[in-house]
Amino acid sequence: MIRLKKVIPVTLSFALFGGVLAGCSTGNDVKGEQTAAPQVQKKMKLSYLNQNFDKTVKDSYAIKYVENKFNVDIEQLPRSKDNYKDELLLKVASGEIPDVWVDLGFPEYEKLVNQGAVAEIPQEMIEKNAPHYWAWLKKHLGDDPLKLYKRDGKNYSMPIIQTLGPDRTVVGLRKDWLDQVGITKNPETLEEFEDALRKFRNNDPDKNGKKDTYGWTGQAVGVKDIFSPVFGAFGVYPGTFTDKDGKIVRGEIEPGAKQALTLLNKWYKEELLDPEFVLNKGQNVDDKIISSKAGIVTASWYQFITKAAFFDGKYYDKLRVNVPNANWVLTAGPKGPDGQQGTVQLNPIASSGGQFGKHMENDKEKMAKYLQVADATAFDAETFENIVYGEKGKTYKKGEKGDYSYLPPYDKEEEQIKFGIGQQYTFLGKSFNDYDFQTPYMTLNELMSLRKASEHIGKGKYDIMQPIAIPAYNENIDALDQLTLKTYIDIITGQRPVSDFDKYVEEWKKAGGSKVMAEAQKKYEENFKK
Repeated sequence: MIRLKKVIPVTLSFALFGGVLAGCSTGNDVKGEQTAAPQVQKKMKLSYLNQNFDKTVKDSYAIKYVENKFNVDIEQLPRSKDNYKDELLLKVASGEIPDVWVDLGFPEYEKLVNQGAVAEIPQEMIEKNAPHYWAWLKKHLGDDPLKLYKRDGKNYSMPIIQTLGPDRTVVGLRKDWLDQVGITKNPETLEEFEDALRKFRNNDPDKNGKKDTYGWTGQAVGVKDIFSPVFGAFGVYPGTFTDKDGKIVRGEIEPGAKQALTLLNKWYKEELLDPEFVLNKGQNVDDKIISSKAGIVTASWYQFITKAAFFDGKYYDKLRVNVPNANWVLTAGPKGPDGQQGTVQLNPIASSGGQFGKHMENDKEKMAKYLQVADATAFDAETFENIVYGEKGKTYKKGEKGDYSYLPPYDKEEEQIKFGIGQQYTFLGKSFNDYDFQTPYMTLNELMSLRKASEHIGKGKYDIMQPIAIPAYNENIDALDQLTLKTYIDIITGQRPVSDFDKYVEEWKKAGGSKVMAEAQKKYEENFKK
């Protein structure tokens, strides 16, 4: 960090490593002639915050490997999982500007750029020092991948993109429950979903002799969370800016939302929905799915297949501990009256990426080295394997089919932690998730067909305005979202009649919504219609 004139390099979130500084001086040899002294390499000490700090060790194999490879000293510090954004903004406001940070939203990015706390990262520096990363950006974002990150013609970001985002979210239905209640055709339409919901509630799909299961569980933490696929069946995506015939629209106030709320109210009255969706948080939803209390849920596709096929696997692996024959059917969501289906997806530009503190503009050599190391940790197989898997023949092996697997006792997470290897060592470069590059490390060869059959089922739309600065949106969105959440919950649960939806729309517009939409349209035309 930099505070006044004193510089203490601190890297936030994921590690970006510094470089080698070479210096030389002159001296006299034994004959009295001047000669160039041997170059002395100066090690940089780099500190970074890690949100998985509790699973790291001080003298880890991964850290030692990186230190030796790049001639740096590394210090790891705990990063808050809950208050990271606020803590970072407070540090900057108090004059402590870190070397580098990641994962801020675009409103915070905008704020720090305007405050002059962020260093420019020239495009040519990225191209020269992180060529693999640059090629990856162009592959997914086009020939001008920094376009949406530039402010006044200057780039201040290292984009971190989520290439899975546009089709990541799907609807999972318990296949073993469908079989149990006599449904032989996988549900496709809203009517077929309703039939499954009713039978999951009333026909004892878990065969425990109790009426203790529900059709669909979810949460209402944000506007986007509330049974999004039902809204998608009517062609709307609440909590999201989407384009419709050249015009920006907001799903929560579109007429299709009223149709979705009407149906959800009907299902709620019939006890087909988990009545605790209003109170649920992510962990509550997980617990209910894993304990077989609900048979339909919206989540990422990779949560419904085994972890060995890609990543996570919690709704498959953990569920099958207690229900060995549990399985899932994945769908893009129920089809509505006009054949529409989908759920709110994720913009691949999910955050503002990574930024350097303003003082780094005066240390281009160090900035360049950060980029070089980031490139290696994301796209160099040897570096990646040492960080995640450790020492070949001791902690892992590579099979005949190219599969990577940990050797006992390192097949247990606690032993990986002791040795100091694993996914928790997520240096900034490893945030550049090139899933083609990572395929051999994430998916067993024998499970490749399962992964391929699951990973592109999702449909829907994402917020196209997420990377664009819309001041009116930032000023009003909290109040507008609270209004929407309360109205939606009240209508679904019957506290307010569905007819009140029209009143809500007018209230939303008067509460700042009209200003938001006008400004969003202007920004849309400036950024996407040129």
